[in-house]
Amino acid sequence: MLTRSKTILAPLAFAGLVLGAGAAVAAVLPAPPLPITPGQIIGESQLEKARCVQASDPAKYQRSRAVGRIDTGRSYGTAWRVGPGNLVLTNLHVVGENPDLARTVVEFDYEEPSCDSDAVRPAVRVPVERLLASDGSADYALLALDQETVDSGVLDSFGYLGLDTRLSEVGDPVYVAGHPLAGPKRISRLHDDGRPCSVTEIRNNGRTDFAKYNCDTDSGSSGSPVIDARTHAVIALNFGFSSGYNAGAQMSSIWPDIAGYFGGKLPEGSIPVDQPTVPMAKPGAVGVQVPVRVTQVDGQSPVAGTSGEQLYYQAPTHTAITDVSCQSGSTQWIAEDGKAASCTLSGAANWGIAQVATLRVDNTAPDGQVIDGRVRLLSETGQIRGANHLALNVMSRGPGEVQSLSAQAGNLQAAPVDSRFSKPLTARAKDPLDAAVVGADVTFAVTDDGGTGTRFEGDDQTPTVRTNTEGDATSPALLTDARTGTLQVTALSSGKTATFHLRVVSQEGDPTEDVEHLSVIAGQGQIAPEGTEFPLPLTARTLNQDRNPVEGAWVTYTIIDDRETGTRFVGDEQTPTVTSDSQGDAVSPKLIAGNRFGFVTVTATSNGKSVTFIIVVGTI
Repeated sequence: MLTRSKTILAPLAFAGLVLGAGAAVAAVLPAPPLPITPGQIIGESQLEKARCVQASDPAKYQRSRAVGRIDTGRSYGTAWRVGPGNLVLTNLHVVGENPDLARTVVEFDYEEPSCDSDAVRPAVRVPVERLLASDGSADYALLALDQETVDSGVLDSFGYLGLDTRLSEVGDPVYVAGHPLAGPKRISRLHDDGRPCSVTEIRNNGRTDFAKYNCDTDSGSSGSPVIDARTHAVIALNFGFSSGYNAGAQMSSIWPDIAGYFGGKLPEGSIPVDQPTVPMAKPGAVGVQVPVRVTQVDGQSPVAGTSGEQLYYQAPTHTAITDVSCQSGSTQWIAEDGKAASCTLSGAANWGIAQVATLRVDNTAPDGQVIDGRVRLLSETGQIRGANHLALNVMSRGPGEVQSLSAQAGNLQAAPVDSRFSKPLTARAKDPLDAAVVGADVTFAVTDDGGTGTRFEGDDQTPTVRTNTEGDATSPALLTDARTGTLQVTALSSGKTATFHLRVVSQEGDPTEDVEHLSVIAGQGQIAPEGTEFPLPLTARTLNQDRNPVEGAWVTYTIIDDRETGTRFVGDEQTPTVTSDSQGDAVSPKLIAGNRFGFVTVTATSNGKSVTFIIVVGTI
């Protein structure tokens, strides 16, 4: 990361972070637990103009096209496209906890037009729309570019990068593409000895996998992709210089956090690692077997074991390890509390054979996928050579039972007095495997606290409808009376509830349609210890096209990335919709911090406009 002034004052904790005279240090999360300092040229600089690499190594040049310079309005760094959509990755310390998105852009094609030229072609500038996810330990920030710009095809010629989510090994050849010193694109592919630069060390701090490598970078290279030279997929996110080598967080640690933004599937161009299917268990289950396979980069070739090597298991939360299957010649160990176990080799073996940990699941285990267990392959020196996540699905209900009910269509409608709502209400029922539930009874009921007199068409005011093959149950039409106001309709099935927010308006229409701007007023950046209430509710301000407050507009708050902290709104409604006051302010219910440290992202949405809040569970 590089600030706009190139006057270097003092080295800071993050790689390449320099400040101009009079500049203030932005509040950032604690640095990753490696001694990172600026000064990432290792020996003599081997940084090459991107175009100088094109003739001799066109594959590396082509992959570098997906890399851009990120301008936050106060500093520069590097960012790169992940997959063919509108998502990019960079370092959290580049953009900060509360980025000024109105000033943040990613500049693609910022490079010289030829190897012999020192001129720089005009960059293709794409605005950043949202900060989706971030983490201080792995020092990453996942950003969404302006969708309309991406859809225009302006980035198509630059391509995108896939991910390699295995744990890299010492000796793996890599290269780095970025914008050192905020200048034109540079590629680092060679060490001073003329050999390809490579991974030199693998480390883990108990939460994040790190890699060190002997490629050159410089200030402004923060956020660069570290790319495997054999697969051309990204194995790590560069964040700085550590003990003689550059370092980055491995995608093996970052991917599980961001997978939800890709529908759980690795983006195109990624290298899949074959792992056994995640098993399913109910709370209180005993003898649940969770298999793990350690493989090479191709997902198939086995990792050969050596004497003294150890496969170390860390139990997921809400579970305990009761047994592990160890190969012949291995020593088995299980901790008394069942929170850890291991198999240690007395001779050579083949880790490609599926290993199995047997778990006991707590009676109090909540429904959902537990992915915070770990399996690490350690040598006698403690160096990590391979790692996998130990995961299982915990489900109190069986397949075919209603696990969730959601508002699928008809929510947030407005209708004039003495008319009918244009769309009926549709609730969708899903089972624990996220499959549609067919034939489930769903009952609809109007809660008309606003006294609008809204009712279902027909005599039955609590109609029960069965779900179709899509899991959808659709209510009869809703009729309005002569009074304006707000109301709710609930859909109920097997104890699960979906809530629809509706409004009866005058002939002048719905004030929500006047909302053209949303801004954050209060609640941003709050920190609350685990299990406590956040001090402030979230407040977003609604404004019309003239920047005047909009009274009576609807604003819906949604937790879009909980990071498994367990944070939730006070009350049963977890996507609360509130009405703006005379100042245009819409105040959410308060939030209760979950029981696990992490960042929580909440959006406020009105009339298609949205703003993002980031709050923190724990102490920093």
